[in-house]
Amino acid sequence: MDVPLFVPVRNSGCADALRVFRTPDGARTAVAFTSPVRLALVLGADQRWIRLCEPALRALLRDIGVTGIVLDPQATAARPAPHAAA
Repeated sequence: MDVPLFVPVRNSGCADALRVFRTPDGARTAVAFTSPVRLALVLGADQRWIRLCEPALRALLRDIGVTGIVLDPQATAARPAPHAAA
């Protein structure tokens, strides 16, 4: 039996798209959580998510060339603030 994963997504206009993150060494990776509560603690309560099993997530990632999945990360780096024009 596959454990359900809660995977962060972003709205890309007409559909939701998986959010892809970077590891400290710069590699692209996905993150997945074992509960919506864990996801909200790390990414915020307003973060959209979808529920997938691991094989489905891996199939989606294969299409975009991402092989890694970080399960239940404790933190993520904040998105850099937009650069203000001088």
